[in-house]
Amino acid sequence: MRRMIASMLAFLLVLPALAGCAGRLVLPESRPADYTMLVTVYPAQARAGGGDDPAFRAARYAVESDGLLRAEVGAGVVEPGFPPIARRLEPAQLDAVYALAREAETTAGRRVPGPLVYTPPGDASVAVVEIGSGGVYRAHEVDASPASRAAPLIRELARLSWLDG
Repeated sequence: MRRMIASMLAFLLVLPALAGCAGRLVLPESRPADYTMLVTVYPAQARAGGGDDPAFRAARYAVESDGLLRAEVGAGVVEPGFPPIARRLEPAQLDAVYALAREAETTAGRRVPGPLVYTPPGDASVAVVEIGSGGVYRAHEVDASPASRAAPLIRELARLSWLDG
């Protein structure tokens, strides 16, 4: 547990330096054993409460390679630190979340240095999706509107975290 938290914190510290590295992180067909993901949802300022869909409130979700799912919603989720543990996912659930991340083309968005040094646009709902695998970490900004390609991933993370209602 301590090692996992230390590696995720190291991920957050190293991420700004890696943001300038060339190359695109390509997600393989099957979920790598060391795959990690941190998703920070920034709703548009005009509807910071998330509108009618509770999955699209300000939120942060961390999926760890050992199956731990961490989650929090509401004001302050963009502060440094990790969300509390919501539950442990089964391997099939991890595979499903990974497949949704691939389908959402989370690595095709605009590269950003990560949520600690990121300023979201005030007029659009976005998410910063940070993915790590094989010692390579990348953060991308993606559209997080309810009709976006990332919407199924965000909804599933909220549902699995029991934060969707």
